[in-house]
Amino acid sequence: MATPMRERFRQFAGAALLIASVATFASDEGRFTDRQATLSSKAFLDAHPDMKFRNEGLIAYEEGRFDEARDSFLKAARFADKPSQAMLAEMAWKGIGQPADRVLGYVWADLSAERGYRLFIVLRETYWGHLAPEDRTRAIEIGQPVMDEFGDAVARTRLTKHLRKARWTMIGGRPRKNVTVIVPGPSGMPIRIRGHHFYANEFWEPELYHKWVDQLWNDAPTGTVEIGPLEKWDGDE
Repeated sequence: MATPMRERFRQFAGAALLIASVATFASDEGRFTDRQATLSSKAFLDAHPDMKFRNEGLIAYEEGRFDEARDSFLKAARFADKPSQAMLAEMAWKGIGQPADRVLGYVWADLSAERGYRLFIVLRETYWGHLAPEDRTRAIEIGQPVMDEFGDAVARTRLTKHLRKARWTMIGGRPRKNVTVIVPGPSGMPIRIRGHHFYANEFWEPELYHKWVDQLWNDAPTGTVEIGPLEKWDGDE
């Protein structure tokens, strides 16, 4: 049996975040710790709803709470999170926590590939190859409303506005570099992070953040993103 796509996706996402941190801060173990602490802090995630809701969705998915997972992925998708859109594709295609709808699964997969991330292009093309001609026609018809709500033209604008507001709330005119930031961690316990890491421009300047996300997903190792044959679907029997 092929490895489930969700497992490949989870491994890929974890590897991408790890590699991005190591590549930037490999020369300083303390900096690496600060980077990981920043990404997992409640304050950071509240300011970055794409990552926050994706993380919540993945946790709910792994625990079998599929309705909650889908709700979280939808929230992340509204903030232009392509991995969450890919998970919505997987859930719709296989009927995970919802009636199976291969056409809707393809629509989400197509949206997840909007920026050309290799993993999601493979997913989209695989799904397209398994659609009947009439389903392809329907996918084109129902895809536009989804694009209008969740495509980058509106979703990245939505995220940009959120980041700008969060940046002003978190940073304002205060000095950022030579301070120690104390923020709630994932469990609510306070964690200390050096300010020049927590306030790194790539996290708080919207355009730089978008570029960082793109680099993260475009430059991840290909060895962890290869998608094998689709698992057998009951509808084919």
